[in-house]
Amino acid sequence: MSRNWIFLRLALQNLGRRKTRTLLLIGAVAVATGAIFAVTTLLWGSQTSMTVSFSRLGADLLVVPQKTLVNITSALLTAAPTDLSLDSSLASQIASIPGVSQVAPQLLLRTDQSGYHRPGTMDHSVELIAFDPGHDFTVRPWLVEQLARPFQAGDVIVGGGHPEQLNQEIYLYGQKLIVYGRLERTGVGTHEQALFVNFETLQHLAEASQSGNYPLNFSPGQYSALLVKLKPGATSQQVQFAILAQAPQVKVITADVILTTVRPGLTALVQGIWLLMGAILLGLALMISVIFSAIVSERQQELGLLAAIGTKPKQLIGLVLLEATLMTGGGGLIGTGLGLGLIRLSQRTLIYDLNSLGVSFLWPGAWAMAELGLSCILGAALLGGLGALVPAWKISCHDPSELFG
Repeated sequence: MSRNWIFLRLALQNLGRRKTRTLLLIGAVAVATGAIFAVTTLLWGSQTSMTVSFSRLGADLLVVPQKTLVNITSALLTAAPTDLSLDSSLASQIASIPGVSQVAPQLLLRTDQSGYHRPGTMDHSVELIAFDPGHDFTVRPWLVEQLARPFQAGDVIVGGGHPEQLNQEIYLYGQKLIVYGRLERTGVGTHEQALFVNFETLQHLAEASQSGNYPLNFSPGQYSALLVKLKPGATSQQVQFAILAQAPQVKVITADVILTTVRPGLTALVQGIWLLMGAILLGLALMISVIFSAIVSERQQELGLLAAIGTKPKQLIGLVLLEATLMTGGGGLIGTGLGLGLIRLSQRTLIYDLNSLGVSFLWPGAWAMAELGLSCILGAALLGGLGALVPAWKISCHDPSELFG
């Protein structure tokens, strides 16, 4: 234990000999670590925000009956109410087409005199959208709040324009529904004002509506639209032609080209940033190796004296590596604090501007930030050790008499 303390004290004394050089190296490591910490945090937030945003973009293709009128803006999220329908067998046919990732069926109905009311109204008509939670990728990504349990029959998700709260009871055709979740405002009227249920719930409502004057026109196995998500690399034109070849009686609406081209572009940008950060780390490791080569060469007589009094080669290597890890680890600690300052600055500038434009940015949680900071500190220390390993190994291979020459 005392020997370890002696080596630690000796390493600290050696670092204090050339204070300017030590401080400059610590500063270089701090700047690099701070930049990496800040950029990694921003990349994490960008990738998470990008994933959430892309999951909310809706479908790449929308399949509807031939005579259906479609608003292209809302088509990326949902179809429009219509009396026309598609057979459920078409969903499995489209899902088997190469290049298709997911197929989400939806059925849209407008309810009249269902018993649903809002403040100031006695019987408010509402658009009812049935979807399959197991295949959905256009509804649930918009949830901003939900109950802490799976979505089930008897639950309803309300659009952003509804006043209902979570776990509140609402009634349609005398059937009690529980508000399971609320969607974020999408700017699309269908989503803003609609109620979303699964097909089992819709069937119960349809059965209960038969006793009224305005029964729901619901036939099991019939859909208003099929929303299609493509696999990475698949082109909408190829899948569109394949769908029309199998079902010429339908109409296929494609998303804007920018939606299908921006994903690989942003992914390539993120990969380029990671490569740049890797280059920074490699350059930093080479710089540390060069600096410690000079330090070891400058102190070869001192190291030779230590070897002459019985210090083992492994201990000499450990001494040099300890100095390097202390120096770069301290730089990593300072750099993490610097990175937090850069993140704080970006919150007041770039992220503020994005939020003002309605572009949300998701930050890592406190524990994730702490883990990332600790990883940066340990990574900087490890990088210092790796950079000094070759010079330390070379000096340990010399005979003590050679080091005095």
